[in-house]
Amino acid sequence: MPPIMSKYRDRKIGKTFSFAGADCFADTTAKGHIRNAFEQGTGIVSNWDVMEHVLDYIFLKLGMNDSDGAVDVPVVMTEAVANLPYSRKSMTEIIFECYGAPSLAYGIDSLFSYRHNQGKTGLVVSSSYTSTHIIPVYNSKALLGQATRLNWGGYHGSEYLLKLIRLKYPAFTGKLNVSQAEHMLKDHCYVSDAYENEIKGYLDWTGLEDRDIVIQYPFTEEVIVQKSEEELARIAERKKESGRRLQEQAAKMRLEKLMKKEQDLEYYKTLQEQIANETKKETRRLLDSNEIKDEAQLEKMIKELDKAIRKARIKDVGGDPEEEEEAPNFDLLDVPDDQLDETQLKAKRQQRLMKSNHDARARAKAEKEAEKARIEEEERLDNERRENDLESWLDEKRQARLEALQKIKERDRLKQDLEAPSRR
Repeated sequence: MPPIMSKYRDRKIGKTFSFAGADCFADTTAKGHIRNAFEQGTGIVSNWDVMEHVLDYIFLKLGMNDSDGAVDVPVVMTEAVANLPYSRKSMTEIIFECYGAPSLAYGIDSLFSYRHNQGKTGLVVSSSYTSTHIIPVYNSKALLGQATRLNWGGYHGSEYLLKLIRLKYPAFTGKLNVSQAEHMLKDHCYVSDAYENEIKGYLDWTGLEDRDIVIQYPFTEEVIVQKSEEELARIAERKKESGRRLQEQAAKMRLEKLMKKEQDLEYYKTLQEQIANETKKETRRLLDSNEIKDEAQLEKMIKELDKAIRKARIKDVGGDPEEEEEAPNFDLLDVPDDQLDETQLKAKRQQRLMKSNHDARARAKAEKEAEKARIEEEERLDNERRENDLESWLDEKRQARLEALQKIKERDRLKQDLEAPSRR
């Protein structure tokens, strides 16, 4: 059984559910709460709560625990080669304090198996889920000081098989997982006694059908309903009609916004004419009632509304896009600062900023038009060369292609040279 557990609380019914081992995969909600007793990729226990839960499950299934949960028989626990003292100490505390076992012994499972099979001198190869240990044995004595650990186990084999399947069938409709790859590894893979000889004759016609393994993945056929030409035409017409209605609704909303802006513009223009002949006190009252700071802000609002209305008319009502816009006014830039008041100085700084932006846009527009004219001229000359001197044109294109490929190879070589020290 896998050393995993899952525990969650169902708030609707007010109950807590806990699962251990393969039972964690039987419940849909439990799959999202799975915790492993061992650290990922190692044989070292890192979650002792999970380990205790798994041991409870094991002793319960074996029927070894008493009514109070104690285990009254000696326990033999296998462990990995060179297990950490802290890990062994924690396991010993759990076995004696939680289960009250009378005695506990540790050992290596592969050496138990070798001794059981009457082995005397040899090399024990033990492949586990996360690693493989090679232990030499001489005269029934294990030379643990000469043992070797390889970071390759059943988990890595399943991952490698899964990668090979995904590489060979990239367009596979189903989604394979590690659990399915583990079942394939256990059912169809084996350790070869003569690997080189088997590989040489593996594709021979003799016995190829027996060696060929076909695995049927659950398949659900997709039923495609064939529609007649009339039905397709009706669907297309409905889509077209729906699109037309959406366009009409959008145009109507834009028109309503345009009318609202025109009304606001007319109102603010009337307000501007009204305050022109009023006293300062009445002007201040009118501006405050419309939440306007001063006359400059009113003027700015009128200009922005007028600009937005003209742009909307060009887009929606069919105005002339080539119509020249009103040239910006920079009349304060030529007036000395000592002849201006505080408000005019502020307006002059704003005009200076606007003029710089206006000039920058004009330069960018001119550069864009010049670049466009240059590209068009190059395309025209290139087309003339292709029509008048095709062989020379082809030679030039081939040379440009070779230079581009050479640059790509040089870039890849430099990249490999930069990565080489890090790999070393």
